[in-house]
Amino acid sequence: MTDVDRKSDGAIRLFYNHREAFFVRRPNRFLIIARSLEGEEIPCHCPNPGRLLEFVIPGSRLILEHRGEGYRSKNPKAKTQWTAVGVYYRNAVVPLFSARANGVTEVSVLPRLFPQAQEIRPEYTLGHSRFDFFVIDAQGQRHLVEVKACSLVENGVAMFPDAPSDRASKHLEELAALTDSGYRCHIVFMIVHGNPRFFMPNPHTDPLFASTLSRLSPKLHIHGVLLSATADGYGRVTDTDVPVDLSYGPLAEQDRGSYMMLLHLPQDGRVQVGHLGEFDFPQGWYVYAGSAQKNLKARIARHQRRVKQKLHWHLDYLSPYADKIIALPVAGYTNLECRIAQALADLGGRAFQGFGSSDCACPSHLYYFADPPLKNRAFVDLLFQVRHVWALQGPSIG
Repeated sequence: MTDVDRKSDGAIRLFYNHREAFFVRRPNRFLIIARSLEGEEIPCHCPNPGRLLEFVIPGSRLILEHRGEGYRSKNPKAKTQWTAVGVYYRNAVVPLFSARANGVTEVSVLPRLFPQAQEIRPEYTLGHSRFDFFVIDAQGQRHLVEVKACSLVENGVAMFPDAPSDRASKHLEELAALTDSGYRCHIVFMIVHGNPRFFMPNPHTDPLFASTLSRLSPKLHIHGVLLSATADGYGRVTDTDVPVDLSYGPLAEQDRGSYMMLLHLPQDGRVQVGHLGEFDFPQGWYVYAGSAQKNLKARIARHQRRVKQKLHWHLDYLSPYADKIIALPVAGYTNLECRIAQALADLGGRAFQGFGSSDCACPSHLYYFADPPLKNRAFVDLLFQVRHVWALQGPSIG
């Protein structure tokens, strides 16, 4: 970074807080529609391609930076004037501009990892790949450093990524291969809020990345780094030694666990559900709790297909009427479907007697909600409780 804006206490400029607004909707990965404090609708660039489920709930308060005046953000061809650079969440400010984690790493992390380095070169191209940093340390050893911004921190556990990332897994393979050519290779996970007890690769949303990081860890130097930001746009690295737990990598390879399937029915309908009989399903959202102790990915893929050659599961009878089907997998050692079903009832979901629960004592494993569950803070909190707490309990296989 050649244009670092730093306070006397060492805090680094992450973004500018030019105005604040409330989240309304996210039409696509790169566009957020916000509403100003005065009620004006504001299209904003979203600089983070992750799912950001915990942040994209209507009413979440955003920090906006003007794209013509912000930190490294001048772009005459920009289609929107504003960038959503931060969000207030659980008494913290969460930076959303994931690319700026590289600048913080260069200024605040690399000097600690490589004191008196001979050379630090950003965006280093090697063969057909580009890495965030190339470093020659004081002893002349060559290092490659890749930086990943981690914004998913729930119940004291930080996880990356929050959406599947083939590119991230590819980087791991490339770095591990380069260790055979004499490079020392590093992954820096920049955790951008919270106070996590530990970091772990996410076995729920990207089991390939989780298993790959665990498998290749003997060849990689993995660093958990914690960043704390303030509403005025400054941040500082507060911890460069967040514990990293790779013990769940084998779980990701086992392809087992539980899941929630979200289905949206665009209109009312009466459906015959196998031997259960006919049900009247009103327009709205349905959440189904299930599990698979093997072939979890295949089970979920089947549920997402609306047309099936043979109807077997109760959900098979309902899915053809849905215009949206969203899968929320939960990698885990134990079967959580009954516990999830009870939690859905506790959230106020309407049960359909016997649906999906013919082999247990639960009244139902299907629950109706009039409004989108993923826009409901209580449901999103339940999802993270299941993934970050319940799913991590069980016999150790590490």
